[in-house]
Amino acid sequence: MKNITKILFAIILSFSVVSFANAGELSVTGSAQATYVISSSDSGTAKVNKPKGIGMSNEIAFNATGDFADGYTWNYQMELDPDQRNGAAINDDTRLELGTPYGTVGIYNSEGDLNTHLKSSVAAYSPGHDIGTSGGYEGGTGINSYSNIQYHTPSGLLPNDISVKIAYSNGQGYGGDANDPAGTKIEPTPINSYQITGSPVEGGTLGASYLEKTNTDVANTTPQYETGGFFGKYNIGSFSLGAGRHYVSPNVTGNSGTCAATTAVKTYSTSVSATTGLPSTTTSYCAGLKHFQNDAYSVAFQVNPELSVSVDKMTSTARIRNTNGMNVITDTSRDLEVQSVQAAYNIGGAVVAIGQKTVDGVNYAEGVNVKETVLSLKMAF
Repeated sequence: MKNITKILFAIILSFSVVSFANAGELSVTGSAQATYVISSSDSGTAKVNKPKGIGMSNEIAFNATGDFADGYTWNYQMELDPDQRNGAAINDDTRLELGTPYGTVGIYNSEGDLNTHLKSSVAAYSPGHDIGTSGGYEGGTGINSYSNIQYHTPSGLLPNDISVKIAYSNGQGYGGDANDPAGTKIEPTPINSYQITGSPVEGGTLGASYLEKTNTDVANTTPQYETGGFFGKYNIGSFSLGAGRHYVSPNVTGNSGTCAATTAVKTYSTSVSATTGLPSTTTSYCAGLKHFQNDAYSVAFQVNPELSVSVDKMTSTARIRNTNGMNVITDTSRDLEVQSVQAAYNIGGAVVAIGQKTVDGVNYAEGVNVKETVLSLKMAF
């Protein structure tokens, strides 16, 4: 970490010898997406019933760019998203990046995710476990859940197009100001996140990521939160292949008690803050949970320049071991499995997609499943 600090200090110091020159330019980009989701379930117990759903989402990004001279640049982005609570538009997902010959330094607010758990997908439209119902899939926390600062190595510095990204956060949730106007004390929880990607062969990409939250438990009775893994993709002719394995180790305690196979590993409770009036959700886990292991595979075929089809599968295994009063260990590990078949057709600036998806083991409980058909129309501008 000391070396990283020295690099960042050298980059910031180098700006003192750069002449400030050109004013920035502003551009607007974004996308609009409409979806229609049909859900069904034939679970014997805990049947999941949902009505047909019509959805609309949009995202508008304001981008400002400029340069100082001598290879030094800057980029600022702010997105305008709908607020799901009341439908009003809010400004969020902001970033400020300073580009230099020595790399890029960025300050991010709900941006800059380095988690690679979705990077392996070559799905025609989107990873099956990232659209529609997730089923309670545990994909791990990203650094974009916090205000953070990052350093990225410059392009061409390392062989085989290797890129290294390093991020740090003090654990503060993202917000508009560095200081809390209410004077509420924020306990620091240092978080470090890393990502490395490269192309060792033509048509191939390999990568890995890791995130850790420093344990602030003084008694050191709670395990440290960790998530990380690796992925690979390869294009050969009209085919694309992708695979990845990632782990999530929540900071939960307890290795006694029972967790039946038909019991949900994850449960949620929602409360409303008396101060802000905003809801917050707390996640609880079964006793004896050790970690989640997520294996993803996907294959896509480019039928022609406009049409692509794909199949993908993700199996997330919750590793659970319990010890009873007789010191007898029982293993109640179980899987959450997501499979999807997709087709996407590109019509200029619009993409029409259809996907058939199944989720077996919703919330990692055996015998609970969901089937979905997702129709989507997405336009970029």
